[in-house]
Amino acid sequence: MRAADTKTYATFPDAGRISVPPALARELLRGAERLPHYDNREFYDTALQASVLGRVRSACPGGFDDLVGLVKERIRRRPYCVLLRGLRFDEGNRLFVALNRGFGELVALPYEKPRAQLVHYVQPSTDLPSARGGHESERLHTDTADWETPVDLISMLCVRADGAGGGRSRVLDVDAVRVEVSDRLGEATLGLLENEPVPWRLAAFCGGGVKWRPVLTRTGICWRRYTIDLALGAGGAELSPEMLGTLDAFEGVVAATARTHDFLLSEGELMFLDNTRAIHARTPVAGGGASDRLMIRSWIRVA
Repeated sequence: MRAADTKTYATFPDAGRISVPPALARELLRGAERLPHYDNREFYDTALQASVLGRVRSACPGGFDDLVGLVKERIRRRPYCVLLRGLRFDEGNRLFVALNRGFGELVALPYEKPRAQLVHYVQPSTDLPSARGGHESERLHTDTADWETPVDLISMLCVRADGAGGGRSRVLDVDAVRVEVSDRLGEATLGLLENEPVPWRLAAFCGGGVKWRPVLTRTGICWRRYTIDLALGAGGAELSPEMLGTLDAFEGVVAATARTHDFLLSEGELMFLDNTRAIHARTPVAGGGASDRLMIRSWIRVA
């Protein structure tokens, strides 16, 4: 058993929390429940996504638009993450799809249960193990780092929290990362991470191969170490000893910073995260695959 994490983390800011009025929550749920049930594979159809959006929105157009607009405004601020509470979701995920489609097109890997679904069910039993211990979801990362262009937004709905309190969400924004790197590793290292591209192993559906891009830009971040390691291994890419050491040091800084926001998503809470300006993780789940923790996730490509 790994030692308990005793570090102190930042609390999630109140400015990033939005409470949905009960009347609006009721109207949106009614709008969703008027629709037929769809199979998860049907939601890959962008025309269906748009139709679900339009019909759910029609239940309360002003309230729906105000809510989407408020999330868009808040997510432009640090920590580039927004938490919604008070919504009520249908079992067919129609409201979830409609809300996500309000920001852009839902995208996903080609359908293949359990690891690839447009409305994706995130459970400890299907989590990817890490070669360095634990699971990859426990390490701060960007989603879809193995795509040609990573997705813009992630949404995550809590259906059931872990009964023992595990699986707490953690978010670290690019501004905090840049400060930590500058303070702990120096401006030269910050410049190296901005200016020297590193290799990322692309997913098979992207054609495989390797994509080169930097870890940091002035306003953005892309980080998933095992995707770089795959490119350096089976992908055949190479990096200088200096850059390999820089990546190790960067990973250590990201893992150690107290600037990471730590919070527990409760049932019915919905998180939106800017996948280009923040990295995220969850804490370990003591029960492992036996835990009934369930999250529903979508990836969004903003138009």
